[in-house]
Amino acid sequence: MSNNAVKKSNIFYHEICGAIHLHTRFSDGGASIPELIDAGTEVGLDYCIVTDHQSLEARERGYEGFHGNLLLLVGYEHQDSRDRNHYLVLGTGKLASETHDVQGYISEIKRAGGTGFIAHPAEKRHYFSALPSYPWTDWSVEGFDGIEIWNQMSDWVEHLTNWRSFIRIFFPRRLMADVPSELTAKWDELNRSRFVAGIGGVDAHTRRYGFGLIHITVFPVKVELKGIRTHCYLERPLSGMNADSAGRVIIDALRKGHSFVSNYRRGDARGSSFFVQYSDGSRCPPGMQPAKRAYPELLEVAVPESAEIVVVRNGGIFKRIHGRAECIPVDGKGLYRIEVRRKNHAWIYVNPFPLGDYPLS
Repeated sequence: MSNNAVKKSNIFYHEICGAIHLHTRFSDGGASIPELIDAGTEVGLDYCIVTDHQSLEARERGYEGFHGNLLLLVGYEHQDSRDRNHYLVLGTGKLASETHDVQGYISEIKRAGGTGFIAHPAEKRHYFSALPSYPWTDWSVEGFDGIEIWNQMSDWVEHLTNWRSFIRIFFPRRLMADVPSELTAKWDELNRSRFVAGIGGVDAHTRRYGFGLIHITVFPVKVELKGIRTHCYLERPLSGMNADSAGRVIIDALRKGHSFVSNYRRGDARGSSFFVQYSDGSRCPPGMQPAKRAYPELLEVAVPESAEIVVVRNGGIFKRIHGRAECIPVDGKGLYRIEVRRKNHAWIYVNPFPLGDYPLS
């Protein structure tokens, strides 16, 4: 289990690192739950979240819980009856109604105590029709908790633009790009009126393809878990908690956005520190901020490797820095968030710091 801990004021924030949006043989994935658990343990993850399509069978068969130091949580991926508007559902013990009414099932999930994230909201396909795109189409809805800002499988497939692109089959992580600019713009827009958390999704399927006599597994499960990860800041370590309590704490951190997303292929981001410092000396992680009279003063940023650190304010670049650590003065009310790049590649996306009252301009 991760021992990363950052002291902020009188609170130690414990960082955990995990993989979200994982499909298994209980829907259209190629890996079994034991294979997933073994791979997650081997690559040193603290948690994995299984989200099979319209299925909670992994929970029903008793797989949810701690497996050594790895916590396996079971949610599911919901969609409407036309197979559109896919929605990652966490923290509920039953499936919602599969109807045309997108607002209806979002509200039903919320009433059942669930937390929901819009899956692959800006997904596209340019060439590979065997895997059609499933973008989110109904932005009139309310009540969703967050969106999947970086989807590993979507990133890979969207860059299959012609037959020459199939070299990517042999290097599935090396050629991953970044979050589409239209999606970060949408994320910023949503966050100006209310907080909308961002998570990273693997969208693991462990697919096997054949080309004549040649067969290859694209994104073997261990490779998948070395890609997009979501790191959470917790006020308590997972050690000592039972599985139910630990699951609630992680889902709450994801809902509140006390987290950041990284691409492990660009470097191990564990140990990164992203906090806002207030004038009363308190410090808070990204995401929902407590009601405060104190004025925010600094953004504290530290990453394990030298990189380009970009601070975005209200959708535009506020500050660009090269290095490993920086304290950045805050320039008034607004929506601040941080992106980090290494060697010209996207590495980290941090959940926003909404500073001030909504709406944020």
